[in-house]
Amino acid sequence: MSLSNALSSSVSGLAAASTQISVIGDNIANANTPGFKEKRAMFTAILGQNITAGSGFAQIGAGVRVNDVGMIFSQGVFDQTQRGTDLGIEGKGFFVLEGNLGRSYTRAGAFGFDADGWLVDPNLNRVQGYGIDPTTGNSNGVLDDIRINVPLSPPQATTQIQLAKNLKSSSQVIPGGFDVNDPQATSNAQEVVTIFDTLGTARQATIFFTHTAANQWEFNVTLANDDAAGTPATPDFIVQAGGNGTLDFDTNGNLTAVNGGTTYPSVTFAFDTTNGAAAAQPIDFSLGQIVGGPVIAGPPSTQFDTASVTNFVSQDGFAPGTLSALQIDEQGRLNGVFSNGVTTSLAQLALANFGNVEGLTDIGGSRLIESLDSGPPIIAAAGSGNLGNIRASSLEKSNVDLAQQFVNLIIGQRAFQANTRTVSVANELLSNLVNLGQ
Repeated sequence: MSLSNALSSSVSGLAAASTQISVIGDNIANANTPGFKEKRAMFTAILGQNITAGSGFAQIGAGVRVNDVGMIFSQGVFDQTQRGTDLGIEGKGFFVLEGNLGRSYTRAGAFGFDADGWLVDPNLNRVQGYGIDPTTGNSNGVLDDIRINVPLSPPQATTQIQLAKNLKSSSQVIPGGFDVNDPQATSNAQEVVTIFDTLGTARQATIFFTHTAANQWEFNVTLANDDAAGTPATPDFIVQAGGNGTLDFDTNGNLTAVNGGTTYPSVTFAFDTTNGAAAAQPIDFSLGQIVGGPVIAGPPSTQFDTASVTNFVSQDGFAPGTLSALQIDEQGRLNGVFSNGVTTSLAQLALANFGNVEGLTDIGGSRLIESLDSGPPIIAAAGSGNLGNIRASSLEKSNVDLAQQFVNLIIGQRAFQANTRTVSVANELLSNLVNLGQ
């Protein structure tokens, strides 16, 4: 091998070591960059020439070159934050971004909402995901930019009332039964339940209970007269259609019959329609399990010789609500929490994966784009298939190991120094050759 070849090999070694040190420097500089993936320089030998040796041909190298600078996609640890839209991916996958330069991918989930409600990264690239089918509650499968612009949750009219109450067995018997013109004097117990019409207006339904005989009670479901159809006048309450009947208990205090049977009536409420709500609203009314009747979840109504108390009351209606908070779960669902207590899925994050993630092209800004080496993306909802789960209020830290980088830096430095020594020796030998003729 000639001395000139030794010089060129050493120069290639200097170039390779310089590239390695540059890559290490970039890793160290981005040690605190969320979602950054460590890079490493890969080297390959350069074949120079074949020479004739005693046993045949021998090959002499001509130095080294950088074959590739690849990314290492190991999982980074998570930093907890106080921001709900800071997102990390636990497992495989990349967030999908759409911007002026087209689609890109990232592991850096420092997102937020812009003034128009779009979920964006710090460079205003929009985060992509799926809308939610209101019928199924699942993602609709149509990939699009995520925008949260839902100022109100619509109301839901009450369709059922469930009440479980103990009626005191030794309550005074009122033989004449309930009188709507004098409800307080002709009832032993009552329950006020707030219900909602089709527009979400709250209405007060009052259920009166009257002890009419041993082990027998009368119930009357009423609305205040100024809430009911018609001109406000006496009586103060109006019994709603289907909203009255009898309750029979056995000697153990168990409810055995309603109106002589084992099913409950459907009560039709007549609402004042001046606010535009539906005039008639049927509501299923239940006082709990009837002995021998259809199974009803929840506690039953009873007749024990203790105070008339309410054990359970519920209804399924609610008023309109404003968006008060946004929560993101492991499957990347953006769930809106509304002031009326309703939680609704509004969108779902998409994640992308590739056949060869190391083939992705780094375009800066913690973003990557696909290439021929990476293959096309496989995009689906977060948490599905082999895609990772979402960690809300968390940012994935860089996977750079600083200690290892400093070790690599020393190795690169020594490689550079060794190649400079080779250049120095070759130069000295060439000088000796030049001086032979003197």
